[in-house]
Amino acid sequence: MQNLTEAGEPLSVGADSAPVVAILAPALVAHVVPRGACQIAFGGMVASEPPRVEVHAWLDRLGALTASMTGGQVRIEAVDRGRKAQHYRVRMDLTLPTGVVVIDYDHPNNGPHEDVYVAIRNAFRAARRQLEAHSRTLPVATSDSASCAAVS
Repeated sequence: MQNLTEAGEPLSVGADSAPVVAILAPALVAHVVPRGACQIAFGGMVASEPPRVEVHAWLDRLGALTASMTGGQVRIEAVDRGRKAQHYRVRMDLTLPTGVVVIDYDHPNNGPHEDVYVAIRNAFRAARRQLEAHSRTLPVATSDSASCAAVS
């Protein structure tokens, strides 16, 4: 194999010169939840892009908790409260390899709210708590060397 300079010319290596070695920094890796992994549906209201963007931003904020997410469904619904203004509620089913985490309307911190963004925020805060509880219930993986007793 022939060493080349940045210009692609052959590198002359003599007794007094050392070969040039290029050191490349590793590429930065950012965790991004695929947009296709989570379906967002709207009920009782017109579908719009800003709430979708907000949901994806919250999925990114959950970081490692949703890193293994294989799919999900988020439903944003407008609930008519009689003569009062509309309220919004959010339901989520987040599919992980270890099971499905459901954040339903009956969660104490996920009640209907008159602002759609507050309803999304409250639902994702409830999701964070449930995902943390779910990850604590998983068995801890041990290495083979730690689980094997020494044989004499």
